[in-house]
Amino acid sequence: MTPKCCFLGFLIGVLLPGVVETQPAHESLKPQRVHFQSQNFHNILHWQPGRACPGNSSIYFVQYKTYGQRQWKNKEDCWGIREFFCDLTNETSDIWEPYYGRVRTTLAGVHSGWTMTQRFSPWWERAKGI
Repeated sequence: MTPKCCFLGFLIGVLLPGVVETQPAHESLKPQRVHFQSQNFHNILHWQPGRACPGNSSIYFVQYKTYGQRQWKNKEDCWGIREFFCDLTNETSDIWEPYYGRVRTTLAGVHSGWTMTQRFSPWWERAKGI
């Protein structure tokens, strides 16, 4: 869908309240199914676009942290990208440490909320694959 389609959907939602179920734009932009895929300790964060305007017209931002850390760290190589994946192998290199990743979307100046992964442990993922 193009940004024009999103704008048209927005207008319909505003002009016909109660007829069309709507949600805040930032919620419908949130990335979906954010998860790690790991093979031989090569850890890639994957996601799907939000319900509004799927495709690669959105820009994505990725952050990560270890379990227990308060501050999220930006993944500079995956800051303002159009792909639906980000290689976090170097950032998740301690195989015993559990990690989290999260992604947010920006489209036409509107930012989504963050969508976070479940806790990811490289060692556990490796053990499951054996």
